[in-house]
Amino acid sequence: MNVSMYRALGLFCILVATAAFLPQETPTEGEQVYARFLADKSRFHQQVQQLATYVQSDAPQDSLQAAFKRSRLGYKRLEWLLEYYQPVLASRVNGPPVVEVEVDEPGEILMMPRGLQVVEPYLFPTYDRTQKDSLVHELTVLLSYSTRLEQGIPANKLSDTDILEAIREELFRLLTLGITGYDAPEVQTGLPEAAVVLTTLHETFQPYANRLPNALATQVEKHWLAAIQAVSKASDFSSFDRVTFIREQLYPLCNVLQQARQTLGVGVTASGRFLSPMVTTLSDSGAFRPDYLINFGDFRSSPQKVALGKVLFFDPLLSGNNARSCASCHQPERAFTDGRVKSRAFRGRKSVLRNAPTLLNAGLQNVQFYDSRVFYLEDQAHDVLKNAHEMRTSPDEVVRKLSGSSEYKKWFTEAFSGGLTAPNVRNALACYIRSLTSLNSRSDRYLRGEEVSLTADEKLGFNLFLGKARCATCHFFPIYNGFTPPHFDKTESEIIGVPNRRKIENARIDSDPGKFMTYQKELHRFAFKTPTVRNAALTAPYMHNGVYKTLDQVVDFYNRGGGRGIGIHLDGQTLADKPLDLTPVEQKALVSFLNSLTDTTGLTSRPTQLPIVEREPALNRRKPGGRY
Repeated sequence: MNVSMYRALGLFCILVATAAFLPQETPTEGEQVYARFLADKSRFHQQVQQLATYVQSDAPQDSLQAAFKRSRLGYKRLEWLLEYYQPVLASRVNGPPVVEVEVDEPGEILMMPRGLQVVEPYLFPTYDRTQKDSLVHELTVLLSYSTRLEQGIPANKLSDTDILEAIREELFRLLTLGITGYDAPEVQTGLPEAAVVLTTLHETFQPYANRLPNALATQVEKHWLAAIQAVSKASDFSSFDRVTFIREQLYPLCNVLQQARQTLGVGVTASGRFLSPMVTTLSDSGAFRPDYLINFGDFRSSPQKVALGKVLFFDPLLSGNNARSCASCHQPERAFTDGRVKSRAFRGRKSVLRNAPTLLNAGLQNVQFYDSRVFYLEDQAHDVLKNAHEMRTSPDEVVRKLSGSSEYKKWFTEAFSGGLTAPNVRNALACYIRSLTSLNSRSDRYLRGEEVSLTADEKLGFNLFLGKARCATCHFFPIYNGFTPPHFDKTESEIIGVPNRRKIENARIDSDPGKFMTYQKELHRFAFKTPTVRNAALTAPYMHNGVYKTLDQVVDFYNRGGGRGIGIHLDGQTLADKPLDLTPVEQKALVSFLNSLTDTTGLTSRPTQLPIVEREPALNRRKPGGRY
């Protein structure tokens, strides 16, 4: 080796040694998150591959079930980021096992579910080896998705805002879908999965915790560990005290994370969402924004619109005979229902097909009517006004009559730039209905940590609702209707087998075809929108046909397994195959909890008088709320 080569080698060694002492560029939080996601994605793919290999080699059932549980736990490390950036892809990996149909296309175009929840019933409670080929097919599809889960996630461009928002969203998902058993109904691994979710989010947040003042960082760490310990120590899915967990561990964690976010100066996402980006927990006042569920920006609510809509709601001028109003079937004292098995038709001599559902919190859903036939409250008002069996009028006729009142014309001019028009009549009514929003029952305030109490029965019932009784897998917390959290972009309908008469055996299905009547899709036959159970104590009788007179009867129906449990043989029932096996004490407690959801404070007042109609004095004898 010549001298020049020695010199070159020496220079290279010096450069290497020098580089070792130079400061290394630390990966950003976003880069660390993405690298961890890729590693977890690779691990999840390997876990699904192992499950597929076990199936192919006819491994014992316990090995198959254990491999499936490992796959679910592996997915839970990915879920928080995948659901935030790619919810559609996430639904192909862990969406509900529900066949859907394209409602806007002719024919019956079925959209088949895919993913872990479709695989689950093949393996639990027992594995039927005659279904091996179908199971292999589902796992093959799942493997194809699991190879590309990073698509759409912006690699090294993950912002602090998006990371912290994704953490918040996943905590809400854990509460509404995880610990309730929604996405693991048979295997019931919701609690160990919750522990994995919390541990993953804890790891993700750690770089942010390192930037906090010591006192706040200590508080954050304490609440993370308390939440993880609560679900890790739980020994049984059914007996887990979800109410205490939410009040004492999960919500305090959410609160301290919000403090940390503000201290770090990390902003929130854009405001165009139904769930407000400003709230800390799902039980916060103003967590949901009804004005997000409108079809035109000009239709946003205002105090003037709400006040005008309230008067219109109680004015019989909006009916064809000037004798009934919206309040005829939606009476404030009955939580805006009418207490009838089926509501009165026009002129009051006959009944319509169904009863009047509550309008309280009707603004917190994106479809209206039992059969989901319209999307917006403005369209609901239009449908009712022109319906021959309900208000039997027309938009032009309503405007003509209202135009005879100088007071109405003045109010419309103050509320709308366009004054008195048919669309503005409908919007005013819709704004009033959106104002009938209240998520402030005693149960809500208890979860927030306020100084209110729940009885032992109410707490037991609350826990049953969120767990063993499976109520919250259709009536989603905290709105308790079918609006699916945490994205709130879809309202579910269910086929539960409502009988035509109250019987506990040899029952017959009610003839009302439900959603099928609107969309003419066989998959929708006997399907009905999932209503809220808030204020259920005031809305008897129950079901679309009023077949059950009390909440005790409703709980008994579900406890028996819905229609299938009382002798109705119905394809496509979306309730679980098995009865709930609730004891009489548990059934009573469940009713006690439902009663605790009553909250109509400030929503039930009626106007004492209606505007004068100068052009037609005979109309001034009309009563607020109508005659029937």
